[in-house]
Amino acid sequence: MTAYSHLHVHVSSLERTRAFYVGQLELEVLLERPGYVRIGGGDGFHIGFEEGSPVGSAGIEIVIRVDDVDEAYERLRGIGVAFDTAPEDQPWGARHAWLRDPDGYPLSICSPVVTA
Repeated sequence: MTAYSHLHVHVSSLERTRAFYVGQLELEVLLERPGYVRIGGGDGFHIGFEEGSPVGSAGIEIVIRVDDVDEAYERLRGIGVAFDTAPEDQPWGARHAWLRDPDGYPLSICSPVVTA
């Protein structure tokens, strides 16, 4: 059997990255050891962060699904998280807001577009 395990990302500061993804985005720590932390959400997707190089990569975007993107956007802005865009409906049926993590990796929070 072949299956995805997790995304592995190099970061410049594990402490700063952990504070962002766990403290601000409220994802769960799944595994932690010196120099490495794996985080995840309720759906089973995991990201492993390790201090090291190279840091940064063109063409990667980390997408995190939230229950209500507008609510998450306001909460995160309220604690000082800077966004590149406000939430907007996208033609593929999701509402996204884009931002960057502490190392500049592109990130979006999203939720399905609610139709009346």
